[in-house]
Amino acid sequence: MLKPSVKQHVSVRPAGRRWYHPSLAGLFLGGLLCALTFMPSLVPRPWLFQAILTGFSFALGYGLGLVMSWLWRFMELPTIRDRWRPGLFWVLVIFIVVYLAFHLWHASDWQNSTRQLMGMPPVESEYYVRIVLVAVGVVALLLLLGAGLVWGIRAAAAFPRRYIRRRVASLVGVVVFLALLVNAVNGTLVSYAITAIDQVQAAVDISDPPGVEPPVQATRSGSTESLISWDLLGKAGKLYVGQGPRAADISAFSGQPAMEPIRAYVGLRSADETEQQAELALRELQRTGAFSRELLVIATPTGTGWLQNGALAPLEYMYGGDTAIVGVQYSYLPSPFSLILEPGRAQESASIVFNVIYEYWKTLPEAERPRLYLFGLSLGSLGSENSAPLNAFINHPIQGAVWAGPTFRNTMWRRIQRRPHGDSPAWQPEFEDGSLVRVFGPQGQRHAEGQEWGPVRIAYVVNPSDAISFFNERMWYREPNWMKPPRGPDVSPLFEWVPVVSFFEVAMDMLSAGDTPPGHGHNYSVQEYTHAWAMVTDPRGWTAQDSERLVGFMSSGE
Repeated sequence: MLKPSVKQHVSVRPAGRRWYHPSLAGLFLGGLLCALTFMPSLVPRPWLFQAILTGFSFALGYGLGLVMSWLWRFMELPTIRDRWRPGLFWVLVIFIVVYLAFHLWHASDWQNSTRQLMGMPPVESEYYVRIVLVAVGVVALLLLLGAGLVWGIRAAAAFPRRYIRRRVASLVGVVVFLALLVNAVNGTLVSYAITAIDQVQAAVDISDPPGVEPPVQATRSGSTESLISWDLLGKAGKLYVGQGPRAADISAFSGQPAMEPIRAYVGLRSADETEQQAELALRELQRTGAFSRELLVIATPTGTGWLQNGALAPLEYMYGGDTAIVGVQYSYLPSPFSLILEPGRAQESASIVFNVIYEYWKTLPEAERPRLYLFGLSLGSLGSENSAPLNAFINHPIQGAVWAGPTFRNTMWRRIQRRPHGDSPAWQPEFEDGSLVRVFGPQGQRHAEGQEWGPVRIAYVVNPSDAISFFNERMWYREPNWMKPPRGPDVSPLFEWVPVVSFFEVAMDMLSAGDTPPGHGHNYSVQEYTHAWAMVTDPRGWTAQDSERLVGFMSSGE
């Protein structure tokens, strides 16, 4: 009598519990999401980013399939009979393999459609082999982590059952386990990660950029006359003061005598507190005679402290060197890390620096003080956009700003996108009557014929293919307006919105948005900056032909 019962016990063991029995729903959703990631997005993806996105999407789809299957069984809904499972399994496997093969076969055409619009060479032949190998590794790693998490939850749910009722015990165990896990990740892993990243970037920050030496001009920070020593500028600060035109370069372009441009910079190591950095920047500007120049620009750097030379040098050429530009470093971390790990850091630093300089600037006679402008690129634009209080546009107004590659977190940029004027496209929206804000793209600005600027001029420089500017948290369930026709000139018509998938595609695009030719993605060109500064500052006697000549001059190596 015992034999049949033992035999029956063995035969009814659920096959789905064995580790080698994959989830049918997981395979289907994982394969579907994985295949869709090969379709084009805003910028061409490097093979490593594509592999990570492909592997992550498969693991995500597989996990969703497992959760859906569990909910289906939990609700005691009808399930597939065991004798049909093997046949259905192979049908799904064949379908997914064919579906993946189709998308992988066309992936090169889809990627090249975007690369062609940006003037980039086609993908290499080994592109796909690398993707498949790395994607398989990513899938294996994520599934192992998921299995470990499930095992931990089950173990935590089982332990309290010895002492309290089963369902209550399971709930208590799971809650306690997840709380401990979140606390460990947030309190320990994230803390160690931030410290490690900061230490690595801090070590990089003290190095000297190749070919850059301390400036000999007294008008630049890091010189022998400067209040900030060369060693304390940081790598980005050294690059900023070492680059840019000198008076001789400007004279070679204009054919006229020129002044030495002022480039002031305060590194993160130059002072202990942001307020002290700002005061040091003000004293450095006073030392160089910046407040007697025609133009003064407060430039907020990106996360590492970088200020793009091609964004600021056109202004120095336009005004014959009669300019002063100041920047203050607020972080060692690259912009994406700073945005996530140091929220509000850029805004706080930019606001303090602006207030210190502005409060002094507005005490000067209006007829004698320089015109005051703001500049910021990427995370720098986020800080700069939030730096000036309302009274800086009313009582003693600044003259304007140029903000390039605004992040999807920029408050004013988001407002402009949500409320475009007239029939302007979402990738280059018009704002109200264009007297305050205008958006510049690869083909210039958009505004009504005969439209006049107001007393304050603000320009956003935005490429249609810039994922950092056009990412939207709601993309996972809603198609963004910038994907609707007419699209930007460098956005592939083959890019289709797919729920969830497009969200991760554009999120991944943000990591490689700067690895594009100038004028595309998050890489802004001298031409775009030149046209924006010419319109915002309106140099006397400057023409569109002068802008084109300057772009050619700078492109030839100054």
